[in-house]
Amino acid sequence: MAVYTKLTKEEIANHLKQNYQIGELQDFKEIVAGIDNSNFVISSDKKYILTIFESRIKPEELPFFIDLKGHLSLKGVRCPKPILNNAGSSISDLKGKKSSIVTFLEGTMLEPRQDGLYESITPKHCFEVGKTAAQMHLAAQDFDQNRFNDVGVFGFDELLGKFRHLMEGYQPGLLEKIDTQIESLTSSWKKDLPNVAAHLDLFPDNVFFDENQNLSGVIDFYFAANDLMIYDFAVIVNAWCFDENIEFTEEKYAQMLKGYESVRPFSDPETDFLNTALQAASMRFLLTRLHDMFFTPKDSLVNVKDPAEYLKKIEFFSKASV
Repeated sequence: MAVYTKLTKEEIANHLKQNYQIGELQDFKEIVAGIDNSNFVISSDKKYILTIFESRIKPEELPFFIDLKGHLSLKGVRCPKPILNNAGSSISDLKGKKSSIVTFLEGTMLEPRQDGLYESITPKHCFEVGKTAAQMHLAAQDFDQNRFNDVGVFGFDELLGKFRHLMEGYQPGLLEKIDTQIESLTSSWKKDLPNVAAHLDLFPDNVFFDENQNLSGVIDFYFAANDLMIYDFAVIVNAWCFDENIEFTEEKYAQMLKGYESVRPFSDPETDFLNTALQAASMRFLLTRLHDMFFTPKDSLVNVKDPAEYLKKIEFFSKASV
């Protein structure tokens, strides 16, 4: 984890003076917890987050991610609001790369253990996340931009193809199981269920809470895309409703569902499809973790997470009906 593009105080001050109307720079601090981009807390008249987008995100997709945040924030969702520059754009050039400035959100994230699993998730947290997910789904219904979910069900084959040749010898029989499951998921996927521009990565490290466990902010929309609302909910269940031993927690799930349906009740067809969506969400993170395991350099500062967590979750959802 690191800041990849270094900035001096003078460089940031000049950037603000030349391109924005948010006052003079008073102070700045690098956010070293970033993985994909370079982030800074900057202070002028208020606190803001300055992000420089690095190589993972395609420049042509930035408007979707940033405009979605702007749309949701205008609808009252607690997410960063993009600041427009003097040209009326939410995206600026900085040191040869694309950048943005958004409002600063107060609150703290839950702290994981060394292995990346969480002991501190409570049913209250789950209720809050479920409620906010439903609010985002309703708020995004009139968002007029679209992006294909390249790590969704119809992107699984292409993602797997990047490391299929490396699977031999990793775990006997696993590749065959994955192929069978992907075929089943794609053939049974119901495209006619409610679809929206969704976050699709609402893990604990993308959510802020206040001291009373009320959700105070949602960040990191850079996996957002159009997909089923029930699939986005399934991603969240995978992320929040298991304990530190990777055992499903009924109370957390019940509160998450209660929170979501306090804002937007699921239809019967969505409820019937939930277990398929839960398996698909588990598969998505199994594949992305396998990809990261094979391709992250050994000397990288990025902590590669264990794919086995999501293999266990797929097996659970394949046998259980929640």
